[in-house]
Amino acid sequence: MPFIRQFLKILVSSLAGLYLLCTVANAAACTRLIQVPMAPTGFSVFVRQGKPEGVYPDMLRQIATASGCKMTFSVVPRARLEMLFETGQADVLIPAIRTSRRDRHGIFVPLLYTRATLIGMRQQGVTPPASLDAVLKNPALQIGLVRGFDYGDAYMNWMQSLQQQNRVQLESDPVSVARLMKAGSVQYTMMAPYIFAGSVAQDARVADMAASMQYLPVPEVDWTDSGIYLSLRSLNETDRNHLKKALEEAARSGVVWKSFQQYYGPDVLNAGSKPR
Repeated sequence: MPFIRQFLKILVSSLAGLYLLCTVANAAACTRLIQVPMAPTGFSVFVRQGKPEGVYPDMLRQIATASGCKMTFSVVPRARLEMLFETGQADVLIPAIRTSRRDRHGIFVPLLYTRATLIGMRQQGVTPPASLDAVLKNPALQIGLVRGFDYGDAYMNWMQSLQQQNRVQLESDPVSVARLMKAGSVQYTMMAPYIFAGSVAQDARVADMAASMQYLPVPEVDWTDSGIYLSLRSLNETDRNHLKKALEEAARSGVVWKSFQQYYGPDVLNAGSKPR
């Protein structure tokens, strides 16, 4: 079974590369090296031997090869990634949902739909909260969130209200949040299910939590676009348009969604992701 899974992953990756070669082969290369810092986010971005791997690194490397653009990848915490993008030190921000704050700094290219959900461990006889407002009204609940994550105005307002009540712990990555949850220090987190599930699956300290997790949609946070931002500050118009065209072709082809299906099970994808 692992062999078949790996074979299918390689096959999809190869077909994706061929598609991108056909669609952008005649385009001019980028005018300079593209700076691509990334933060670990489940199987969409993970680190192997110091290098980013996963859905989005695979896709960007295929685009780089097909288009003639050269890219350099680095690994940073999520909060630092946001800061680098806002200050023009990163050419892209990926993965990212579209927000009004980020629109001030870049051009957004949607790749799929996603939603953040409340995430917690199943407990017999305990009814989980059905909304963000229900969480706020239950002072016994402690929440762990990743510093730098932004799922829109409702999420940010909720986080600020929790901070005013001293009920939130901000961590640098999803695994740190999962460890707090396993220890009982927090009861819930909120993020895209694929990010949490992929992060937990890769870390032996929390991998045993996977079967006990529940993903709880809330009415305050709906489906939204997830994709990549191209910097308005650091990229020139030629390079930005060149990359935008290649990314739009990848989204239209279904390459991105097929790659997600190779890395994630249907239960996690059904909870918080769907193709465009």
